[in-house]
Amino acid sequence: QARSSRAQGSFAAVQTDEIDIAPRLTSDDADTLRTVESLNVINYPVDRVYYLAFNNMTTGVGTPIMDVKVRQAIGHAIDMDTIIESIFSGYATRSVGFLSPGNLGYLDAPPVTYDVEMAKSLLKEAGFENGFDIGMACPDAGYPRINEVCQAIQGYLKDVGINADLELQEANAYWDAESKKELPPLFVDSWSVTTSEAYGRLEGALGKDQTYANWADEKIFGQLEQLLNTVDVDARAKLYGEVQTYMRENPPFVYLYYPQAFEGVNKRVAGYAPRGAENYFLWEVSVSE
Repeated sequence: QARSSRAQGSFAAVQTDEIDIAPRLTSDDADTLRTVESLNVINYPVDRVYYLAFNNMTTGVGTPIMDVKVRQAIGHAIDMDTIIESIFSGYATRSVGFLSPGNLGYLDAPPVTYDVEMAKSLLKEAGFENGFDIGMACPDAGYPRINEVCQAIQGYLKDVGINADLELQEANAYWDAESKKELPPLFVDSWSVTTSEAYGRLEGALGKDQTYANWADEKIFGQLEQLLNTVDVDARAKLYGEVQTYMRENPPFVYLYYPQAFEGVNKRVAGYAPRGAENYFLWEVSVSE
């Protein structure tokens, strides 16, 4: 099982009372901690979206991902329901876009179907009936179980003739390469927000001239500018809906899953409540001896 060294350290430390709250645990970690008498284990949905990104700014230029039908085909090729069940023991939800259910303007919609024949048909329409080879990267143990997710995606792509050369890169080097737009045409990442709106997520991953944006689309640039300059809440919600609709039809990403977070909390902690935003408000939290 892959997890970051920080998460691994907190998993051990909370069992020996070195720390009182251990975040970013896996479901397997949680099962283990449930046997520790001094701990409570909590799980809750977080406002984070995992996605398979396409890079049309550097390494992806001139590759098959420039064709929208190829990007749609890749979405249909991945069996996310099986990934969620087998890797996360069901503790995640399929995402339907780059907004999460708690965000302003979220539009519920059916997730992209797992349909191998549809994927192959779209590839054929795009002129890639025999598939193709392409580079793909993943932040090694950068998120809970992310290595297994990336390896599963690689396997599903192979089933439709796409041979993804998967690199598991050291996480900090990976994000540095992402900031320099040096990652391969396919790469997996995630993005959270700390407010009830997803503007920060959209702008950070898709905004013009943004550090971590590896996809450029003039239509999305214009939509983000409209959002930035719209104050009325109802109008903003409508604009978010338009962004989601466009991003489903012209996907810059394959939308993978919304995770659930697991934390081990020492029973001596009082007044603590987790936040879907993944930040901590501890003003009213206390620790008894």
